Amino acid sequence: MPKSPSNRSLLLLLGLYTLLLLLPAGSMPLMESTEARYAEIAREMVVSGNYLEPYFNGIKHFHKPPLPYWLVAAGFKLFGLNDFGARFFGVLATALGVFYLYRLARLLLGNASQGLAAATIFGSSVLMLVVSRLASTEIYLTVFTIAAQFYLFRQLYGERGRRNAVLFGLFLGLGFFTKGPIIFLFTLLPFLVAKCFDPAHRRVFSWGETAAGTAVFAALALPWYLLVIAKNPGLLDYFVRVQTVDRVVTDRFRRYEPPWYFLPVFIGGCFPYALFLAKGLGNWRAQAPRLKLLWLYIAAPLLVFSLAKGKHATYILPFFGVAAVIAAGIFENFAMPRLRAAAVLILAPLAVGVGAAGFFYRPLAGEKWLLIPVGVAAAVLLGLAWRQRREPALLSWLAGFFLLLTTVGIWGAGVAGPEIRGYEKMAGELNRIDPPRRLEVLVYRGFLPSLSFYRNRLAVMALGDVRETQFQPPESYRRTYLDSEGKVGEFLAGESELFVVARPDDFAAFSAAYPYACREVFTQHRQSAYQCRRTGPAAGGN
Repeated sequence: MPKSPSNRSLLLLLGLYTLLLLLPAGSMPLMESTEARYAEIAREMVVSGNYLEPYFNGIKHFHKPPLPYWLVAAGFKLFGLNDFGARFFGVLATALGVFYLYRLARLLLGNASQGLAAATIFGSSVLMLVVSRLASTEIYLTVFTIAAQFYLFRQLYGERGRRNAVLFGLFLGLGFFTKGPIIFLFTLLPFLVAKCFDPAHRRVFSWGETAAGTAVFAALALPWYLLVIAKNPGLLDYFVRVQTVDRVVTDRFRRYEPPWYFLPVFIGGCFPYALFLAKGLGNWRAQAPRLKLLWLYIAAPLLVFSLAKGKHATYILPFFGVAAVIAAGIFENFAMPRLRAAAVLILAPLAVGVGAAGFFYRPLAGEKWLLIPVGVAAAVLLGLAWRQRREPALLSWLAGFFLLLTTVGIWGAGVAGPEIRGYEKMAGELNRIDPPRRLEVLVYRGFLPSLSFYRNRLAVMALGDVRETQFQPPESYRRTYLDSEGKVGEFLAGESELFVVARPDDFAAFSAAYPYACREVFTQHRQSAYQCRRTGPAAGGN
């Protein structure tokens, strides 16, 4: 093993890692629907000054607690209403997560070198590298999960004390304030299951320590819930029944996937390190007892998510931390010459693909001469990984490879934004045509909150997503949420000129129903924008 890094060296590595994550953070437009949703909610908080009740395109939105929105809003306060500001604190949180993962792995595996190996695996996992650059809840939940796990395991296997209980409660509270009770699936659920197999899990916190940790958790996690429940009758039932039970047992949010859905997501999201995990499963008896126990912190939440109706690829990211610890332990203790070679060879087509992307993907055609040297650099990194495939340095070269490819991928997504549900360029063209932003934007038969964000003005959403409106009076959102053709007609009666954004078929229906002459001002893969002027008397809806 190479010499263990000093604290100063570790901090320098984390600083460089953070810088590399930040470099492309402002180059990609906010993607529909997740990123646009978080950014628009945070924008409305900044504009209105109401940080207690999240509003999403003018309607109260209680799907998640507000901590992630607050962090996005803090980015806007520092850097303005832009893509970089939306993603800034997510990147900082990622660095904190890698730091805590290093500490967790060092505690469980016994030395700093293996801690660094685990941190490298975790920080360079593809799913981690992608989600860390997105404005969403998952990166914050992942960080708080890993930090909570560290203090739990330090109480189990390291220095015991009340401090661990307090900090365990603190990070559980932050996780609950990020995404509700889901953090318990990655922490308390496997902890309780492990009590059946591990005596150490049965003697953890004293009653006094438990009380201290619970008090800290409650002080962080509950006040916001109590305030908004008191202010919005029926909200407690909504939190419990709709946002918790229905997400698990129904397809209310249209995210049904088969039970095996997360298996390829997990393998692809941490490839090629998943090969090391497979090696460990195949040599179960040879694994250290602590590593065997850690598998529960993957298996328990994975089972719950697999059985739940609603699924999304990023849901499982919080257990990538313990997966990285297990992978690092297996990497250290098993030779695996064939798997190490396969890990490098299987990645070779990616280097070729990024270098040739400008030749076969039309939106990147203008960047082909930039992508060719990137592909060469990726191939060089793989070549170095091949030479070091029998050494610990293999992980460093693989990490460099994935950092390079995901950085270029985020940048490429910015170039190809109009092709992949990024609407920043469309909004920019509307702002150029209408600098005072006096014209309404009507999203007809769709829902594009990124247009509200980039226009810094609520767009009108008509006949798109069904919204939860029971927590405020209809007059407060009647001009921005139109759920029938009749309401569309009423709205249009007062608009002699406006922008309409719609898919081609939906725009044809709009043109047939309403007396407007329109010209296309921005063409996009899914939705295009039109500037429309009324040519006849206002018509009512059907």
